[in-house]
Amino acid sequence: MSERRLVRVGSVSELAEDGQRLVAEIDEHEILVLVLGGQRYAIGNICSHDEVWLDDGTLHPESCEIECPMHEGRFDLRTGAATHLPCERPVPSYPVVVDGDDVLVELPPPATGD
Repeated sequence: MSERRLVRVGSVSELAEDGQRLVAEIDEHEILVLVLGGQRYAIGNICSHDEVWLDDGTLHPESCEIECPMHEGRFDLRTGAATHLPCERPVPSYPVVVDGDDVLVELPPPATGD
């Protein structure tokens, strides 16, 4: 069984209001962390369709999605699932944990080289 790997990505004050976002680069992960409806979400920041940064995208609060700024594909902030064409593949989704003033993202265990 692997151990949880929690990594600090910011503070509660940086991610307190709806629409606030930040990008964290950790190992091979580029992660978009944002606030919507008072909830913090973390997904991969690179669109799976055409390598465009999602942090420049439009939030859709009514459906909890972010729209890619290039081709209008969308991703569910809760799961990373692609929800509108031309996007078909999901982006990674990461659990978010708040510990005091720290906003942490849970990452998968590091890959081991064989």
